Amino acid sequence: MRDIFMRWRYQILGGAALLLLIVIGLSVRTSRAPTASNGLPKESWSLFWRPMVMGFYENGGGSDPGSWPSFKQHVKQIQIVSPYWYRINAGGTLTSDNTDAHVASFAHQNKIRIWPLIGNSGVNPMYSSATRVAMTKTVIDLAKKYNFDGAFIDFELLAPYSRDDLSTFLNGLGRQLHKMGKGLGVAVFPKVGVTTDITHPYDYPALGSVTDSVVIMAYDHHYQGGPPGPVAPLPWVRQNLKYALQYVPKQRIYLGVAGYGYNWSGGSAATVSTLQAQDLLKKYGIQPIWDAASQEYHFSYTDNGQHVVWYEDPRSLAGKLQLARQFHIGGIALWRLGYEAPDFWTQIRHRIL
Repeated sequence: MRDIFMRWRYQILGGAALLLLIVIGLSVRTSRAPTASNGLPKESWSLFWRPMVMGFYENGGGSDPGSWPSFKQHVKQIQIVSPYWYRINAGGTLTSDNTDAHVASFAHQNKIRIWPLIGNSGVNPMYSSATRVAMTKTVIDLAKKYNFDGAFIDFELLAPYSRDDLSTFLNGLGRQLHKMGKGLGVAVFPKVGVTTDITHPYDYPALGSVTDSVVIMAYDHHYQGGPPGPVAPLPWVRQNLKYALQYVPKQRIYLGVAGYGYNWSGGSAATVSTLQAQDLLKKYGIQPIWDAASQEYHFSYTDNGQHVVWYEDPRSLAGKLQLARQFHIGGIALWRLGYEAPDFWTQIRHRIL
């Protein structure tokens, strides 16, 4: 027996090592990456690490069910939910509070981290140290009151001079949240193909060092106030992701993906969810046109004028998910739950989960 072992020892040892790697890989794959106290991936990476899924959430109203049906149906595929419940003003106090305790309770029952989205009222709500302290206290108080797992800051269309104010505010807020074992995320505009007066407030290196997730809002390349065109053309998304990777640790980058598009008519546009776009196709009996350059669908129809629709769908989403996998980033962030078609989740399940 010893002679047999000695003769084949390298093959036997190699096979044992391969089996051990497979077992370890399967274990990591089912448990995801090692996590810190706030539940996010640690700086060390595993070969089998998989991106996480963040879903933005809006309450319903009237005949609109909002994000609840989608969240409830796909809860097993979501790791972080970020409900848009709050806005904060220059005094550091809330101007809106749309807390839904039922959603928070449901998230925790299903082991989903909840980071409420906090938007800004005004172009610079951080103009002094006093207001930054007040805002920080407001966010911390919310986290304590509702046992949130973190906070997500979405301050948009800031004055260009707000750059240092935003970084300073998030640095202080992050320190306090991290002491509590909670996370902090921030939304940023893409840097490539967007005017500097919009992008300048976002200091990517600084924000990447003080937050746990930096969500690149890689959509609205064509928007409501502009001419028709693709909402999130794949080459543009790739450019912005590669730019961010130069300045933000890849495990902290979350690629914002859209579940919607725009319907242009008469010089302006209305938001259409992917589901609404598909309903329009059925209503008018038309087939969408696939644009190979942008990797996005569009179509036209006539109803009290000419309409042009560009929208994101499962096929265009696939390209974005492939980028997330290719660059091994932290995850994706869907705006928003309830806009997307069911096949979005098929793509997510097959490509990154």
